[in-house]
Amino acid sequence: MVQPFLAVITWAAALAVLAHPLHVWLGRRVRPNAAALISVLLVAVVIVAPAVVVSQKLFAELSETLRAVGTDLNSANVHSRVEQYPRLAALVEWMESRLDLDQQIRSATGVVAGKVGAWVSSSVWLFTQFFLTFLTLFYFFRDRTGLLEFLRRLIPLPAAETGEIFDRIARTVNASLYGNLLVKLMQGFLGGMMFWILGLPAPILCGAATALCAVLPFVGTALVWAPAAIFLALSGSWVKAVILGFWGGVVVGLIDNLLYPILIAGELRFHPLAVFFSVFGGLLAFGVAGVVLGPVILAITVALLEFWQTRQEATTLTPED
Repeated sequence: MVQPFLAVITWAAALAVLAHPLHVWLGRRVRPNAAALISVLLVAVVIVAPAVVVSQKLFAELSETLRAVGTDLNSANVHSRVEQYPRLAALVEWMESRLDLDQQIRSATGVVAGKVGAWVSSSVWLFTQFFLTFLTLFYFFRDRTGLLEFLRRLIPLPAAETGEIFDRIARTVNASLYGNLLVKLMQGFLGGMMFWILGLPAPILCGAATALCAVLPFVGTALVWAPAAIFLALSGSWVKAVILGFWGGVVVGLIDNLLYPILIAGELRFHPLAVFFSVFGGLLAFGVAGVVLGPVILAITVALLEFWQTRQEATTLTPED
C-alpha cells in the first residue's frame, strides 16, 4: 500500500527536515495548525512557483519552435542547407529516393508536438503528487513530536542510539538536498551560459529549464539542450550543434556525477565512491526519491555497523568471570 506513495512520503519528510527551523520559529508565534499551514505555503511558494513558471514558458517556446520547424523545413530547404556538405547531400538524396522527405518531416514534427502536448496534459498527475506531498508535509509539521515518539518506540535500540540515528538522517537529508540544489544550479548556469555564447534565444529561461530538468533521472538536461542542438543542425549550424551537443552531454550532463558525491562526502565524512553508489543505487531502486533515500540508507547502515562494532569492542574488553 505504501509503495505508490513512497516518493510522496520521502519528499514530504525531506522537506520537513529542511524547513524544520522555519517551522520551529513560526511555532513560537502562532498556533500549531497555523504554523504548519504557513510553513507548507512558504515551502510551496519557494518550490512550486518557479517550477510552474519555467515549465509553462519552456513548453510554450518548445511548441512554437516545433510549429516553426514543421512550417519552414521542407525538402527544398534541406537541400539548400546541406549542399555545401557533399557527403551529407548524398545521404539526403539517398533518403529522398526511398521516402517522401516532406511527409516524413511533417509527420515527425507532428508526432513530437503531440508528445509535448500529451506531456503537458499529464501534468494533472504531477500536481496531484504535489498536493499529496504538501498534505503529508502539513501533518509532518503539525504532528512531528508525536510521530517521532512513535518511531522511537518502534526502533529496538537504546534512546541514545536512536537519537544518533535521527541526527544522522537529518544531517544526511540537509546535505543531500543542499548539495543537490547547488549542483542543479551549476548545471543550469553552465547550460544557460552556452546558450548565450552560441547566440540562442532565451538563455536565462533555458538555463532555468536546464536546472529544473536536471532533477529528472537519466534524461535530465537533454530535454533542453538536445532539441536545441537538433534544431541548430537542421538549420545548417553544424559547428554550433556539435558544440552544444558535446557541452550538454559531457559537461552539463555529467558534472553532477563528479560534484554531487564530493559535496555530500565532505559534509557527511563518507568516501565519494560510497556516496556515488548510494545515489545511483537509490535512483535505480526508488526513482527520483532515491536522491534522498540512497544516502539516508547509507547513513543508517553505517550508524548501525558502528553501534555493533562498539558493542563488540565492549564485549571483548569485558573481563571474563
